[in-house]
Amino acid sequence: MVQLRDQIRQILIVEDESDTAEVICAVLENAGYQAVAVAQGNLALDQIDSLSPDLVLLDIHLPDINGLEVLRRVRESSFLPLIVLSGDNQERDKVVALEAGADDYLAKPFSPDELVARVAALLRRVDWTPTVEPKLSVRNLDLDMPRRQAMIRGRRLHLTPIEYGILVTLMRTPGQVVTHDELLRAVWGEQYEGDYSVLRVNISRLRQKLEENPRHPTYVVTVPGQGYVMPMKRV
Repeated sequence: MVQLRDQIRQILIVEDESDTAEVICAVLENAGYQAVAVAQGNLALDQIDSLSPDLVLLDIHLPDINGLEVLRRVRESSFLPLIVLSGDNQERDKVVALEAGADDYLAKPFSPDELVARVAALLRRVDWTPTVEPKLSVRNLDLDMPRRQAMIRGRRLHLTPIEYGILVTLMRTPGQVVTHDELLRAVWGEQYEGDYSVLRVNISRLRQKLEENPRHPTYVVTVPGQGYVMPMKRV
């Protein structure tokens, strides 16, 4: 069984196609998760409040509320791990979902193995707690590793697990360039190598929270054609 603190992980599936929802539930339950499915966005919001699931799989096309609207409402108060499911395998749709706050995007049709791998990878990122460094600091940015808290100029940053992982990776090697694929492997996993859109969107979201002027970043700086660097001195 896939457990946390002796409890089976609960996954909420928001999918209006009953056959698809049934298959997803079966796949996840076979992998050791507890699966609950609903077919409408309003029901999903109610279930998130009442069940507090460990992760949500959210279809974009729902009969009552657009999935992106559900996502935006969730992100107003929660960083609950969330993967968007969509039959629209277009780069723009993926970027829109990520910009709205999704942690990952999975295009239909997908294999059972890929679904389980994506769910497991996202839950691992949520659980991961470094055990070596108690604290990382670069200029006015501080990470309290045991507490998983980030502060900049005395202000707490409310970060998703992905954004936190990006910061940890860059702050471990300040002044050194971390390539696109190195960052993808460190934060998302090897299966994400080459998926630069998911990286760009999350870097943009992180800059909105971190930088005084996101258009002229001084903490997460782009190195054209290579990757990103966190300068030890203000640039």
